[in-house]
Amino acid sequence: MKKVLIASTALVAATMLSAGTASASEKIKLNLGGFSKWWVVGAWGDDSYQGANNADYNNVDIKGDNEIYFSGSTTLDNGLQVGVDIQLEAGGHTDQTTDTIDESYVWLAGGFGKFIVGSKNNGTYLLHVSAPDAAGNWNEGGIITGGYALAIPSNVSGVTPLQRGWNTTAIVTDNDAEGITYVAPTFYGLTVGGSYKPSASEDNRGVSNLASTSAANLGVTGPAVGEIFGAGALYSNTFGGVGVRASAGWATYDTNLSNGGNPAPQPDDRVNEYAFGGQLSYAGFTLGSSYRAVVADRGNTQAGATLDLNAHAWDLGLQYASGPYAISASYYQSKANGSTAIEGEDEITVYQVSGKYTLGAGVDALATIGHASYDSEDSLQSNENDGWAVMTGLSLQF
Repeated sequence: MKKVLIASTALVAATMLSAGTASASEKIKLNLGGFSKWWVVGAWGDDSYQGANNADYNNVDIKGDNEIYFSGSTTLDNGLQVGVDIQLEAGGHTDQTTDTIDESYVWLAGGFGKFIVGSKNNGTYLLHVSAPDAAGNWNEGGIITGGYALAIPSNVSGVTPLQRGWNTTAIVTDNDAEGITYVAPTFYGLTVGGSYKPSASEDNRGVSNLASTSAANLGVTGPAVGEIFGAGALYSNTFGGVGVRASAGWATYDTNLSNGGNPAPQPDDRVNEYAFGGQLSYAGFTLGSSYRAVVADRGNTQAGATLDLNAHAWDLGLQYASGPYAISASYYQSKANGSTAIEGEDEITVYQVSGKYTLGAGVDALATIGHASYDSEDSLQSNENDGWAVMTGLSLQF
């Protein structure tokens, strides 16, 4: 896979050199864009969970998600397109991070397709199709599915090994870690792409080190993930007024664990992830579903116990949109093995109804009501929680 990526990069470089003068008349000028989204959220969790953990959570909260985009591009004299995209976190931090720059990358495009180099979601993510949600309040960025409304018990494992609480069928294990992505030109509705990332650690300025890329968000030590390879495909077309979209993705990487704080990692565990999705749309209706599986060769040993990364998730949703209105109903469920010292599976279930009304160009009023349930394999009150969340919000795009 490395040889293929190196050869592809060399091919692009050769194309640039052989296509004539590569100068542009002007430097790239940056344009401003982005969005601002704010929610007023009411959430009511399980009293027994709060009592078991001596916790008292607010029933009302304000959640925001805001980003400013700086982007620009130019076309060189040889026809090669070159661009840049920098995304600045602008408050709200519903992603629970202090990372100032969310994504930052450059891209090259031409008849050969498009290369993206820098901090960006992997190619399988970019091509993935999942259940629709009218308010854009689904997957890892959703208030409920992202774990921002109801507390997730520390011992409940989800389907995303490195991002605890990110309930999604998309492959997001590497998040926005730096790497290179290639997307081929669309051919009769079919688009394929792939990514290589030397490390799953985002904003990694040092030398990539598998043992240091731990997942503290799991509530355990590890796992650590090094280089990731992935590939995906998306088919999109319309037949007699019926829209069809279908996607498939695969990623592979090695993991290991540090043992009880000992920096020496345990033996590697090869993990493969698979993601599939599809949507059918007709006369304003969109029906969509997707599936994701995490398949590990074996469990990782940590301090005498075993953490089994095997997990799977699926979702299903139906949306209707007409004029300025849109409404949807969606369901998500994941099951993860977690610790093999205890029989059973951790289970996360989310179902919600969302609505959107467009007030004007780039201005939408949003609403969601939903329920989340976190069930642990050990069935202790302190490790299980469920509850309802009701929210309304305003989304501005600029």
